[in-house]
Amino acid sequence: MVYVSSTHYEDAYRRLLEGAAHTTGTSVLIFVSIDVDAICGLRLLTTLLKRDAVGHKIIPVNNYGDVSEMNKRLVESNLQIRSLVFLNCGAQVDAQDMVSLRDDLSVVIIDSHRPYNLYNVYWNEQVQCLDDGDVDKNMGELREAFENIEFGSASDEEDEGDDGDSGSDDTDGEMGEKRGATGGPKHEQRRKKKRKTGMDPDEFIRLQEQRALKREQRQHHQRLVQAYYAQGSYYGQSCAVSVLMLAEQLGLPATVDTVWWAIVGATSQYVLQHIDANGYTLVVARMHDLARRVTVGAPGPTPDARNASRRSVAGNARNLPSSSSSSLSSSQQQQGMLDSQLAVPGAEPAFNPYVDVVDEEDDEGYLKARAGVATSAEAGLLTSTKSVAQQEGISEASELKFTLLRHWTLDSAMRFSPFVATRLATWTAQGRMRLDLLVAKLGLSKAEAGAPFVHLAPELKTQLYRRMAEIGSDYDMGDATYSGFVRNYGWRKSCVSGGDMVQALLALLQQQAGAGDGDVAGAAERGFYEAYDALAQFPVLRRGIEGALELQRLIVGQGIAMLDRKAVKTLRSFRLVMMDLGGDAVAAAAFSGAFVLRQLALFLMQTLRERSKPAHARLPFVVVAPLLSSSAAAAGEVEERLLVLGITAADHGLAQAQIAGAAFNGSQFAGESRNQFGLVFEAVAADIGANIKQGFFDSTVLEIRRADLAAFVDKLRRHL
Repeated sequence: MVYVSSTHYEDAYRRLLEGAAHTTGTSVLIFVSIDVDAICGLRLLTTLLKRDAVGHKIIPVNNYGDVSEMNKRLVESNLQIRSLVFLNCGAQVDAQDMVSLRDDLSVVIIDSHRPYNLYNVYWNEQVQCLDDGDVDKNMGELREAFENIEFGSASDEEDEGDDGDSGSDDTDGEMGEKRGATGGPKHEQRRKKKRKTGMDPDEFIRLQEQRALKREQRQHHQRLVQAYYAQGSYYGQSCAVSVLMLAEQLGLPATVDTVWWAIVGATSQYVLQHIDANGYTLVVARMHDLARRVTVGAPGPTPDARNASRRSVAGNARNLPSSSSSSLSSSQQQQGMLDSQLAVPGAEPAFNPYVDVVDEEDDEGYLKARAGVATSAEAGLLTSTKSVAQQEGISEASELKFTLLRHWTLDSAMRFSPFVATRLATWTAQGRMRLDLLVAKLGLSKAEAGAPFVHLAPELKTQLYRRMAEIGSDYDMGDATYSGFVRNYGWRKSCVSGGDMVQALLALLQQQAGAGDGDVAGAAERGFYEAYDALAQFPVLRRGIEGALELQRLIVGQGIAMLDRKAVKTLRSFRLVMMDLGGDAVAAAAFSGAFVLRQLALFLMQTLRERSKPAHARLPFVVVAPLLSSSAAAAGEVEERLLVLGITAADHGLAQAQIAGAAFNGSQFAGESRNQFGLVFEAVAADIGANIKQGFFDSTVLEIRRADLAAFVDKLRRHL
């Protein structure tokens, strides 16, 4: 067994440690897909490797072409490398085709993309693929089929040889002989030979029936494997959640950071609709207990410590000298009271776990306030606040599907939220009137809706959630809330939800693409490390949130403009959008990324679904956008290329299972939702001989030359 079940992830990690024990340098290469889930998983994995002092190198990769190039540069000639780890990539391609395997090299794959390449799961002992439970629960019959095809017994092979004529050029005749048909010289010779051996006719018939049964079983197994690959792409357990489970099995105590990274990774799948609501509910149920554990134990002192603190405060208050005879300034007195209130008996002040001293450079508001003080007393008051305990932790909360609600006004959050915009058509006069009426029914004035949400009175915020649950169904928004998680970074910083974090990281990944220096690969890598840093550095996260606000305006604004121009073409079996950005460099930079393009496609698909004929409501969607030109492309050295993305609605039946009742038809996290565009794109490209490049480790996204587009679309209409 080469896959690793969800209860034994530590077995794969031990291989990394064993490899590291035989070298003194870098022994682990980590190939990381440039996406939010993979970056969160990387944060968790590097925490483990640093704890165990394992030398490792991080390699961000966009597609399997990048993996092959890095294999030639870093693996083939470097005998010091003992382990390769693939984060959110590698599961769908045979590892032996990606990297140069040698006897002392092991491969660990932690990937949420499905379906698996079965050679990674059942074939090579050097490759270990982490299972989220689907292999154990749903792929038992598929394993039997694969092993029967690949490791068929010698008796099966003999039966094949006896029943068929391997040298025959006539396929129909060969298949006829395999089915036991009479007639033909070869069959007559074999029959005479068997009669000469004196075989009992009943025994002969029994053997023929056995062979026919084996042939039938083998054909069934072949159909089963073909159906597994033909079902289309879907997603399994979040990469970050898998690494968190690995950390738990290794005994690494859960912290606010590690649990939060796993939550963000899983939330990214939900935001991008890679998993369904039921799959996300499984994640929420698992993360709920972990979030409560790390939050309850961290921020507050024990009852004994609190009582001791109160006695200490009271004692200090009684013993404070009068202002006329005091040798302490008022600011020092206040600082002493705060220090005594927060002190833990017997603990060194520098190691007080309940005081989180925030770096002044990490708090813009504090710096501005500090610069504007008029007296030393005011300065002392401001300084004293630096020692107030920060209320940090993770809490489960009912989240509204209003994008980035905590970071701008309620009006903007609703107007630029795909969830609200698609249901109310907020770009129309009637839609804006309905939005204003909804705000009024929520009990808020226009001024309150236009004020920063963080400044709303607490009772108004509570009322907003309650009223939305009551009247949401009147506006086709009965599902306006979902169970999410919120991280509190302390009273000086805004709370950030898991959805907010995902949008910020996506913005950071895409922001660097618009730097304008022409280095597309370098920009992708810079964006990768920006997003990586944002998981631990709040100033970087703040930049990401600001970028996400702009990006959300751009996505919704572009979608509305395309709807106004009627740029979406409805064909017989799918909808097609050809983006014409008219020389807009900012938009071109943004929509050259697959994740931003996917958000636009989801917005358009949901909007048209709400306003289409029933026959067209669930049609799949194909979006074509120009790729950001590199410096070479700008100089005319390479042909202009386009980015093509295909998505399907969760309830669309484009991917029909070929084997009814097969266990692998459903998965824990994606249900029965499948996207077959990857298979269709590949078939169409082969038909027209187009030069395509599949990137982002997602077969439903590809690059194609502009010259091939017309033939590609024409063939696509015939395949769907």
